[in-house]
This record gives sequence, structure tokens and C-alpha cells, in this order.
Amino acid sequence: MILKRIFFIILMQQLALMYCNVKAEKTCSEIAYLQTDRTAYIAGESVFYKLYVLDEVSKKRSELSKVGYIVLRTTNSDVALKFRVNIHEGMADGSLALPDTLTSGVYQIVAFTSAMKNLGDDHLFHKVITVANRFDKALDFKLILSTLQDTVSSQKNSELKISTDKSIYNCGEKVTVNLGRTNSKANVSVSVFEESKIPSIYKSIAQALNDSSISRDKNQLTGYYSPESKGKILRGSVVDAKTKQKIKNAIVLLSCIDTIPNLEYAVTNSNGLFQMLLGEYYNGKELFLTIKNILENQNWEIRTEDEFAQSEKWKPSLMSSNANIKEFIVKSQNLVYINKSYKLEKSVNSKQQTEPRIIVPRFYYCPVITVLPSDFVPLDSFPEIAVEILPQVRVIKEKGKYHVQLVNELSRGHQNNDPVIFLDGVYLDDVNKIIKLGSEEIKKIDIITSERAFGDLVYSGVISITTKTNEMINSKPASHSFRVKNDNINSGANLVPDNSVPDKNSPFLRQLLYWNPNLGLNSTADTNFEFYTSDNSAKFIIKVEGISEDGTPISASSAIQVENQINVTDK
Repeated sequence: MILKRIFFIILMQQLALMYCNVKAEKTCSEIAYLQTDRTAYIAGESVFYKLYVLDEVSKKRSELSKVGYIVLRTTNSDVALKFRVNIHEGMADGSLALPDTLTSGVYQIVAFTSAMKNLGDDHLFHKVITVANRFDKALDFKLILSTLQDTVSSQKNSELKISTDKSIYNCGEKVTVNLGRTNSKANVSVSVFEESKIPSIYKSIAQALNDSSISRDKNQLTGYYSPESKGKILRGSVVDAKTKQKIKNAIVLLSCIDTIPNLEYAVTNSNGLFQMLLGEYYNGKELFLTIKNILENQNWEIRTEDEFAQSEKWKPSLMSSNANIKEFIVKSQNLVYINKSYKLEKSVNSKQQTEPRIIVPRFYYCPVITVLPSDFVPLDSFPEIAVEILPQVRVIKEKGKYHVQLVNELSRGHQNNDPVIFLDGVYLDDVNKIIKLGSEEIKKIDIITSERAFGDLVYSGVISITTKTNEMINSKPASHSFRVKNDNINSGANLVPDNSVPDKNSPFLRQLLYWNPNLGLNSTADTNFEFYTSDNSAKFIIKVEGISEDGTPISASSAIQVENQINVTDK
């Protein structure tokens, strides 16, 4: 029963990767569009975003990719921030906290899926934002060269019209917005923000779809990336460090620190490449990779691919700022200072969070022999522990090398083949790492003396050592091993600003009045939403971007004026 369960898990993983490959052959291109609440920020603020992933042919929300990547790059193409998002029904939303340490300047946001990389970096979504450090007094940084501002778009969308109950509002007054009806159901993101004086290069979702009309000739493919339709895929290769030759049929093993021995594996193809489907279990953890049964004279090494990496550099055209732009930035800096001083900026979760079901890739499920060294007199090393309290284990040294053997349950003799050894849940790449561990370091030892099969891998038995201080973390990887930190899902997923009624006893100074990444439109009834103006007198832009169920892009914008009550009365 246990073996059937293990084989079933391995089979499902292989079928999932095969499914990804078939999907990639049929459609290897998607379109990404990232809508942000604004295009100008002060370092320390949050960028609220909505990611749409669309099928390039139908323009409908894609059901292919379930993983998306977002990168924030500097003008030197250095990565300032990067994170991964889970895509559900072609959409993802959340917030990105801009560090206080970001220098003033323009930044590029790049959004994409794995499948999009098949057509090169030009096919990825790119957007420019401006970030000013709130402690920057000189404000002599360069801006993007553009005559446009983040304002009302000249492009009209006949399907959607934005109307408000009036055009001029007092500070702290409620605003009611009507978006009417659409021909079919649609999902849109809505932002209401102060009109920026900073030049920007804004592209609506309709323009993005028009610009993406490229040939689907397979000769244009620059690479081959399986769509991540079941989760993140770790990609890499095994090469000879000296000859640089790609190694085929190498078995790559993966595990991570845990109290439970865990294992994933893949076999390199004819090009020396491998890929592994990583479940939620591996999010944010350090991954330990090694090569099975490598010989002493082999100089093989593992190389993993950086899924966030891009081959093309960003070289924006820049210009100097002027007095009007600096005045707007100084105002923004002051507003952020006030909001942070009074702790007025709050975010809430837009969706009910459910804990994902995490499946641990356990190496075994059967009963084990457990030995606690603390129950015996202290022993200085693992060979001593084996001799004194582990009758099932024998440690031998041949030609300067240690070997660990287990007693065969049937013959009662020691097996010739070495068992698999786990240290703190990680597949051990060098037996010497446990030789000097004694009773002071080892918490417990689990032993299975019978033969174990894990997929196509067969071992004569299992020894799992759990230490008191996670000794595996401090150990040096073998030359044929590799460690890499797996990225985590964006911690700001599903976060939106608090759009509730403001507290009259606290300052209410906002440049972002409203943000809703998931507003539904339909053909049977008008869609309305409400928000309150702040004490910030300015012109505000209402911007709507989204996609309908039939693949029709929805882009619209309008404007309202917020004025101080005294000024309005005087008029």
C-alpha cells in the first residue's frame, strides 16, 4: 500500500510535467498586463497592483499559467525587488511595499509568466514608475522622457462610460461613481488618484493587446519554457565543470531542512537539462540539490536557472525635472511623512484567506526504529554510537573513506549496498558529515533496515539523523551539490488600501482615494462604487482597466476636482 502511494505521487508529478509540455507545444504565448494604482510613489509607500494574464489568440483570461513573476528594475537593470504570485483564473492582485532605502529615480516593472519567455524579453510586459525617496531634498534625479502624464486618457472606450454625481467635491465628501453596463461580464481594476505632474509612459490594456499582435511562427521561439500550469517549475542542468559538457541521465535529488526526510528527483535529458515541479511545501525554503551516485573522478556540478533573470538591459531615455515636478514631489513627500507619523496608511485583505493544503514529499511512511542517544551514556562520534547502541548499523573505513551499512533482515548479515542517509531531513551528499556527530549533537536516529523504493530509486535501507541544532545548515556542500533559496509567494497578495469611512478625528490626506482590483461589471445592472475625498485639494483621476469574459479590453478614465470647502463657497 505504501509503495503504491509513493508510485502514485511520482506518477502524478511526471504527468503534470508532461501536461505542461503538451500545453507548451499547443500555445506557448500569453499576454500579461499589470495595472498599478498610480505611476508615481514615495519610497516607503505600497504599490497596489492587478495582474491580468491573457491568451494571445482569444484575448480571454488564460487558464494556462498558475504562476507569475514581477520584477522591479533600476535604470542600470539591477533588480531592486522581485516576487512570485499565484495566478487564479488569469488574475492576481496584491501590494508591493517599496523599501525606504530606494533611491530617487525611474524604475521598470516587468511582469510575465514562464510561457511568455519563449518569445524573448520583448514579449514581457514592461511599465515605468517613478519613485522619490522621502528624505531626498535635492530632487535632481532624471525622469522618463515623455510628454505624457498620468492623466485622463484620450482613448475612449465605447463600452464603458464613467459618470459621477458631480464634478467638484468638498474635502471629506462622499463620491458616487457609476460605470453603467457592459455587453458581457467583466472584471476590472479601479483606481482614483491625484493627477501627477511627473511624466509617464502609460499604456492601457487595449493598447497592450494591440501592441502584442505578433506572429506566432515557431521559428521566433528563443527558448523552451514549459507553462507552469500546476505550480512553479525548478529548471537547471548538470554539466562537467572542466569540459563544460552537458551530462545526460544524471539523477538530481532535492530536499530541504525538516524533521521529516523529504525527497524529489529528476533525470537530466539528452541536453543535460532537468526540471522539477515544486509544491507549496518548498516556498521560501533553502533547497539542497545533489547528484546521486557520482564517482570520485567526475567533476559534475548542478546549475539552476534564475526564473526572474532577463537577458535584455533596460536603457530608458531620461530628462531633467522642472520646478512644477519638484513641487509635486515635495507635496507627496510631506503627505507621506504625515501619514506615517500618524500611522494612517492601512491595508486590509480583500479575500478570505484559506491555508493551502501542503503535501510533504515524505521519503517513507512505514514504521521505523527510533533511537534517542540521550537515553544512553554520552558518546563522542557516530561510529561509537553505531557500535554501542545501533546494532542494525555498521560504520567501516576503507581506503580513507567511511561507509555505513545496515543489517539485512533476512540474512542477518550486513548489506553491501549503502543505505540512503538523511541529515535533518536532507539527502546526505557526503557521509563524512555525520562521522563527528555525537550524543551532544544528535537528537534522534530513525532506521529502516528493509529495502525502500522511491519511484525508480531503490535503496537498501534508510538512516535518518535529526540534530539538535540543524547541523546540515552549517555543513559545506559537496562539489557536486548546490544550494539555492526558493522564493516565496508575495506576502502582500490580496492586500488593498482601507477604503472605509475616514476618522474625522485624524488627518485624512491621501493621494490615492480608492483602489479596487476586483470590481465586477455585467450587462443586467449598473455598477456603482463609493469613496470619500480627503483633505488634499487637487484634481483626481478615475481610471478603469480590465477585460470582459469574451476577451474585450475595457479601458476608461475620467476626472474630478477636490477643493477646500472655503474655496468652493467663495465661488
